Amino acid sequence: MMQDKVQLSVILTTHARKAHFKDLLTKTTEFGIPGIEVIIINDAADIETSQFIHQTLNTANSDRVYLFEHESFTGRGNSLNEGLLESTAPLIWAPLQADRLNESLLSEAIRKFKSDPAGIWILDYSLPQTPEEWIKAAAEGDLPLDSCLIWNRSVLKNSEFFFNQHLQNLHGAELALRLHQHNAWHQTDPFFVVSENQPVHASASDLREFLFSALRIADGKKEQQVLIDLLKNIKSDESIAQTDDDFLVKARQLLMQGDANKSLDIVNKLLKKEPDHYEAFRIKIQSLEKLRRHVEAAELKHSLHQLEKRPRPQSELFKEETEKSEPQKPKNISLSIIIPTTGRGKGLLENTLIHLDQIADPASTELIVIDNASIDDTFEYLHQLEKENFLNINVITNPNNRGFGASVNQGLEAAKGENILVVHNDLLPDEDCISKLIKVFEDHEDAGLVAPICYTGDHASDLPDEEISDVDVVESCCFMVKKQSAIRFDEEYRLCHFDMEDFCFQILDSDQKIYVANRATASHQNGKTMDMMGMKLVPHLKWQNRKRYFEKWDGEPEFSMPNQGPHPDRFELLGMPENPLEPESEWIHIVQDYLTDEVKTEILRTEWNQRELLTIVSALLIADERELLRTLEDRLDELDLPPALLILFVHFYFEKNIYSRCKHYLSKAGNSHPIFDLFRLKIHVADKETEQAAPILTKMLDRYPASPDLFYLAGELYSQTGDKEEAESFRTMAARLDPYRFSSEEDTIEFTL
Repeated sequence: MMQDKVQLSVILTTHARKAHFKDLLTKTTEFGIPGIEVIIINDAADIETSQFIHQTLNTANSDRVYLFEHESFTGRGNSLNEGLLESTAPLIWAPLQADRLNESLLSEAIRKFKSDPAGIWILDYSLPQTPEEWIKAAAEGDLPLDSCLIWNRSVLKNSEFFFNQHLQNLHGAELALRLHQHNAWHQTDPFFVVSENQPVHASASDLREFLFSALRIADGKKEQQVLIDLLKNIKSDESIAQTDDDFLVKARQLLMQGDANKSLDIVNKLLKKEPDHYEAFRIKIQSLEKLRRHVEAAELKHSLHQLEKRPRPQSELFKEETEKSEPQKPKNISLSIIIPTTGRGKGLLENTLIHLDQIADPASTELIVIDNASIDDTFEYLHQLEKENFLNINVITNPNNRGFGASVNQGLEAAKGENILVVHNDLLPDEDCISKLIKVFEDHEDAGLVAPICYTGDHASDLPDEEISDVDVVESCCFMVKKQSAIRFDEEYRLCHFDMEDFCFQILDSDQKIYVANRATASHQNGKTMDMMGMKLVPHLKWQNRKRYFEKWDGEPEFSMPNQGPHPDRFELLGMPENPLEPESEWIHIVQDYLTDEVKTEILRTEWNQRELLTIVSALLIADERELLRTLEDRLDELDLPPALLILFVHFYFEKNIYSRCKHYLSKAGNSHPIFDLFRLKIHVADKETEQAAPILTKMLDRYPASPDLFYLAGELYSQTGDKEEAESFRTMAARLDPYRFSSEEDTIEFTL
């Protein structure tokens, strides 16, 4: 039982460089050493890092991994102190980087630490002795980094064991300064490769904190006076106070206060002096994204990615492999896996590819990823996978988002495997899912498409008793077809909606069958990409495609008004258009012909119940019969209207620029559908109410970070403020993500709902 007792708490905060944090998180959560707990503090990290944390925790070996997340940035010092409060082990390690972390050496180190009651263990470093020596070492970058310090809280006083929240760097070294005189400390061998980075020189603000700490422990007046003189020199020396991390401290403070413009000005000064300053790059990217200058931010991320790779030590074998020419892809490819991705989908895609690497045979599998104008660092990620020839990868990059159907068609044309598996970037096939799909094809010659059971919880449940089911349509998240199939997606459906229904109908129309393999299962994070792109904000896209689908397979609809019955019943029997925003002219003419003066009078004089009234009002809205509609609207004020009808009302009056009526229905709608926030934003933009529009836009972009509609509105806002460059940047982003509705050519822009 003793071996299960927690001996070491590893505190990881998201203040480490992204590559180093990911490496630490991956390694520590994979360890099988008993007695280790991992405390993760997500200090308002970016979306990609947050997604990576959750994906890693889903597959973590240990049940002693704990995550604490902050909505706003608090700093490494506060995060470390939170980690101390949450930790339970006597030994504490809070690394920022540990290259080639060795599990067996760490296990041996823990045994050594347990056998010795030292308060501080220092890996491959010697500590200074006098306070003055500490200050000199801090200024010269000769202090141990946080990764090189292990703390034994069982022999340290709780009142003294805390990290300085005012520091930007060297939190461990400053704590060691305060504790080393009255506690035993030992130097020992490291269990990882100590960073080969340049030493961390304390900034002026950090140096002041070191001096304050040194003053508290200085013994004689003479020593104290020396430190006071050093402190005075730092305070009076403007050249010191305005260098290196002091720029970053001020920039971070301004960013936290919401002043991204001033933050950007400061880091630009530092980058002018030090073009490769990593932290300045990070703050600049955050400032640009805060200002919604995503194109510039995306370009900087590529540069940051290159900086992240520089200091990471590589084994000779890795160097040797990367210097070789691109390896030849195997010729015996039997399975092709097609994955389209777009927007900010890198985190989802990375999780899926890590999973596929565990279940797919690299000798017979090729991976085809279609990158539809991603706006995160997907491009750089895929480029790295190409270098490594990950699963014989073939990357197809589209400068604009061509949509799911067109992307899959590109993959189908490029595929070499006899069996072709199409999956979303957020789908995880279970271990034997692929083989079971293939088996259905082997056992059923009439199979044109085979799909698994997709589940969204922890596991599939209530599976059918039958091995397979014969169905008419399946979801697009995961399905398999044969290479010889000539069936392709109809690209007129554009980005999404009803393209899969059409594809399935083509298969059935060719006298083939669609099967679900009920023993093949896959986990799916349903709708992540659609949600990220804000497709909920534009339901009319679904209506448009629904209309196309039914007209394609059923022909033009035929409408006729019944000759008898109450008026609401007649409208119900007439039926509503598939796309209420683009009703068929025949339907409009039938309604207009029906609404004689006599019928209008009867409608106005009759007391209708709620169902009847809403049926009549819906028909009048779609037919644009505003005079009669406006008279009936007063009866709606006391009713709870369904979101679908409210959407039609808001759109109806927005198109007519009658914003007062728009606001009336937006007030009734509340937060019943996210589209209403979009309309509130659009009204503010149309009225040039920048101060009211900006916070709504910021909040919505946080929720829908790849929405072309929001990017276009951001461009409109910048245009109103006279910033043409930023306006064009956001409009370009909108056009990349949805080239069908937005275009750089002003006369072709479609922006209605």
